[in-house]
This record gives sequence, structure tokens and C-alpha cells, in this order.
Amino acid sequence: MIFNNLVDAKNIMGSVAKLLPKNDPYYEDFQFFSTINCTTSSEYREELKLFLENFIINHTILSMPENVKAIYPLLVKLYGWL
Repeated sequence: MIFNNLVDAKNIMGSVAKLLPKNDPYYEDFQFFSTINCTTSSEYREELKLFLENFIINHTILSMPENVKAIYPLLVKLYGWL
């Protein structure tokens, strides 16, 4: 996937939120980033990059359901784009 703008990022985060059970500890974070809730687009970009960095570095993916693990490479690619 090629990222054109932050709407693409928002859509990916929303897709992951839909895959997670509501009681998952990361559900709220993915739900939050599925809308651009920040004052500026640069603030959203920075906050999302920080979240993804922690998510990737801490290997949180290992605790995710299989359908989310399948999207992990896309999240890494999104992180690189940000």
C-alpha cells in the first residue's frame, strides 16, 4: 500500500480497531487514532508515530489476535511513512 495522506493512516488504524475485541488493552488507542483527534495534522502524525513505535518495539503484536498479526507489516510500513 502506498500512503498518500493521513486519511490512509486513519483508515488503517480504524481497520485494526474493528479487528480487536473491545476489551483488548489497545482497542481504545486504535479507536482514538481511527479519527484525527489532534489540533494539527503534524500533531496527529507525531502522536501516531510514537504510538506505533512503542507498539513495534515492545513486540506487542505477539499478544494480538491472528487477524491483527496479519496487518502488522502494514503497521510497520505506516510507521516508516510517518
